[in-house]
Amino acid sequence: MEAVPPQGAITLAEALGRALALHQAGRAEEASDLCRSILRARPEQAETRCLLGTIAFGQGRLDAAGALFAVTAALAPAFFDAHRNLAILEQAAGRPAAACRHHRRALALRPEDGATHLALALLHGEIGDEPEAVAWLRQGVTRAPGFLPLREVYAGFCERAAVRAFGGGDPEGAARFCEQALSLLREAPAVTEALRDLLERLVRVALIVERPALAMEILAIKDPLDFPEIPPRDIDRFPLTLLPFPAWCAAAGFRHETWQAPAQEPDPTLRSTSPGWLRPQIDRLSALAREPVGVALDAEIEVVQGFYVKDNYESHLLADRRFLLREVADTVVHGSRVPLVGVTPGATAGAFRLPRPLYRTVVIDQPVLFLPSTPNYWHFLVEVLPRLMVRERVAETRSLPVLLFDVRPYHREMLQLAGLPAEQVIDARDLAGSDGAQLLYRLSRAAAPSAIPYPVAYRWLRERLLPRRRGDGPPTRRLYLSRRGSAPKHRIANDAEVAALLADRGFETLQPERLGVLETIELMAEAEMVVAPVGAATANQVFLPPGGRWVHLCNPDFFHPDSRWNPQMGVQIPLLGRFHHLAGRFIDDPADRPDDLLARLDIPVRIELDALGRLLDEVLLDEVLARPPAPSGSGPG
Repeated sequence: MEAVPPQGAITLAEALGRALALHQAGRAEEASDLCRSILRARPEQAETRCLLGTIAFGQGRLDAAGALFAVTAALAPAFFDAHRNLAILEQAAGRPAAACRHHRRALALRPEDGATHLALALLHGEIGDEPEAVAWLRQGVTRAPGFLPLREVYAGFCERAAVRAFGGGDPEGAARFCEQALSLLREAPAVTEALRDLLERLVRVALIVERPALAMEILAIKDPLDFPEIPPRDIDRFPLTLLPFPAWCAAAGFRHETWQAPAQEPDPTLRSTSPGWLRPQIDRLSALAREPVGVALDAEIEVVQGFYVKDNYESHLLADRRFLLREVADTVVHGSRVPLVGVTPGATAGAFRLPRPLYRTVVIDQPVLFLPSTPNYWHFLVEVLPRLMVRERVAETRSLPVLLFDVRPYHREMLQLAGLPAEQVIDARDLAGSDGAQLLYRLSRAAAPSAIPYPVAYRWLRERLLPRRRGDGPPTRRLYLSRRGSAPKHRIANDAEVAALLADRGFETLQPERLGVLETIELMAEAEMVVAPVGAATANQVFLPPGGRWVHLCNPDFFHPDSRWNPQMGVQIPLLGRFHHLAGRFIDDPADRPDDLLARLDIPVRIELDALGRLLDEVLLDEVLARPPAPSGSGPG
């Protein structure tokens, strides 16, 4: 045991400092021995007794720690740390009411202590007394204005309250909570990385309650996080009106044509044979099919390339910095070098930032037919390629070169299959060079086709691409589209086992990324059944023959009754014919699983083979029962 050195050899502060250093180094027993030595010489020494209690608390000896803290508080009632430590101990023991009493005693000694205000707010939140929790947050911000965690937690409460208010049909209440959060964050001493997601959610709530100016103010606080190297004066911020295509053309003063395109009709029996959670999406199809399509002509627009949604899909069209052609219902934006456009389900306004030093402007004076771009097979086939129908409908667009960004070999094959000559394709990279800058394209005479509703896109793709087949075999093939050689998203952990089970039932295993576009179309058109993980290759569903079956292997976030993605992902499925799904189970540690749905796409899932076998047997049996009976022959009597 280490004794206290003779008087004059070491001061009390030095001895206490040595004990604290031993504790911080993980040498708990030595630290405890030194503390006890100090207390034998100075039994009234509060800091030492408190440190001894802290060591006992760390060792899980709560009773011993509590006794030490209580004696310290009795001997030195003005010693703040003793009351704070008693509060922490009571909370650890599951006694929040007692913890609150000790925190209040500590706060009486230090009324400006932000951490204690925060602890009291969090404890009352755990108890379920939300008004009291808010009262402590409000008082804490007033008394400790520089303590940032109080503002973070208070602003987070305001954001959650705003969401609840909107969900309860009170958009004005939601806006007030957003304004309250804005006030807290505007006066904060710093903007931390932890606030990034909170600020983005507040932007979306402000937009969905139609308060774009409020969204812009919130974005101004977020600027230092997203663009730390850009002075605020060099960032353009402007609200945008989100409009459907005809209204966008009219508001911008563009000459345009619109028309009603024929749409693919789903199987009339599909609603009755689909699960109940999918039926709302089936019911949406008729409304989707009636949405007009069209093209703006001789349009002066700006295209911001460098802001992406999903798999680098979206290129936003601005008309005089006022109007955004709304093409998707939601955005997923992360990263510090892209502007943020808030597009939220139900919103009518967007918020946009353009950090000028990050962008180079490219002017394109020649007339072009503008198409958005994506490296993703699904999005290009289903959402980009069908816009070429404008060339069939509006004669003056037929001879225009088609401007795309980041053109891939499979893009060129699709475009040629759709009837676009190769010499009519312009890759914007050839015009802009490759200096790595973000680009703002200014198009002076663009023909900009509208987005195409899925029922219209599916019919057009079938009518234009299926006749390109080099054969016309019967729909008897069974295909498994494996992702074993592609990106980790939607990966099946036991892919080899799944392929082996399917092979026993007559399935061929294919890797779609190794196939050409026409080859893929031909295979799909001859398939009676396809099994595939959710992913880009599922776009090929459109080429299934009538009555073809598609089995989705998916993670638990997709295609099930509780999936938040049903509204986004479900509208295409009813067009396929017969749809079935089987959710696997994640193979990661649930404690490490991210909250973000997109991030969870990277987690492989394991498919239960018995469940897959039963599903296939049911599907195949249904297919047999659905076939008309063969005519019976009449032999001689």
